Amino acid sequence: MSDLKSQPTERPPDERRLRADVTRLARLGRLLVFSVIVAGSLLTFPAATAWMIAVWIGWHTWLVARRRSGWQPLVACAAILLVKRAAWLPGLVAMIVALLAVSGFCVFWRRGADGKWGRLLAWSAVAALWVTWGIMAADWHAAARSGRRVVLDPTRPVVCLGDSLTAGIPPHGSYTDDLAKRIAVPVVNLGQDGITSAEAIEKLPALVKADPQVVVVELGGHDFLKGHGRAATKANLERMIRACRRIGAEVVLMEIPRGLITDPYAGLERELARRHDLELVSDTPIRRLILWSPYAPPGMWLDRTRHLSDDGLHANARGNRVLAEDVAESLARLFGPEIRADHAQE
Repeated sequence: MSDLKSQPTERPPDERRLRADVTRLARLGRLLVFSVIVAGSLLTFPAATAWMIAVWIGWHTWLVARRRSGWQPLVACAAILLVKRAAWLPGLVAMIVALLAVSGFCVFWRRGADGKWGRLLAWSAVAALWVTWGIMAADWHAAARSGRRVVLDPTRPVVCLGDSLTAGIPPHGSYTDDLAKRIAVPVVNLGQDGITSAEAIEKLPALVKADPQVVVVELGGHDFLKGHGRAATKANLERMIRACRRIGAEVVLMEIPRGLITDPYAGLERELARRHDLELVSDTPIRRLILWSPYAPPGMWLDRTRHLSDDGLHANARGNRVLAEDVAESLARLFGPEIRADHAQE
């Protein structure tokens, strides 16, 4: 009788099948969540890179709290950053190194993970990740902000130099028309459809003649489309930046999106903004023109009155207002709120 009682009770076949189905569904659910996070991370705009990394570190932290190694989210995050080819700023490089180092620790320390010292080391690694993330996030944000302090001169204009996004297309005109309504100084539009950074150098005499106090540079998109290399584009943009500085003009650089997932120019504008201490308008507003158009989701599912572009790239009247407001905000960070037209009227 005692032998019979000691034998384990075998579960009915139906219950075993149910448990197997639940297990498979749970695995499928985890795979689906993982796939959604990967897709979202690959499509993340450069301006939100730090928050994308925070999601992966948060996932790792949750796994550590459940006494699991949690190396997979860290490796996935590092791989995504390498695929996206973001600007190689010091903070981002340190973040990738930390992600790989902690994931390696998680793999090779699994034997002692449940012990007292193992748990202490695991949480110390988590803390180190979050500290590194904080440094990286601050560095990423600072790269897009100028530390220079400049005084507004109401007699000198803002010059906008760029391709068709600056020149504008009929019948909607250019974002510079809306910018002129938002700031308290004149705006000069030197945009030209299809222009490359090399061709923009030829506009330097007109730029000098305009005597700007700040130049908004939106160049490099057609360099990529016409097969010009990153090095040549970088050299042309740096030449433009130095020319502006020689005439006492500040530079606001607009970040150009050149790929949906990976950037073939590896964050060129963000790198230049950090190196030359420039104010950067992130590529978020230009990407919004694409996404809020009839040719991409979510714009293709929205009413046309909410579109920012009619052709999938160039701004319509609504898109021009979005671009103008982003540029005006960058100018306000550089010169202070007195450059805003509404501030001047107070």
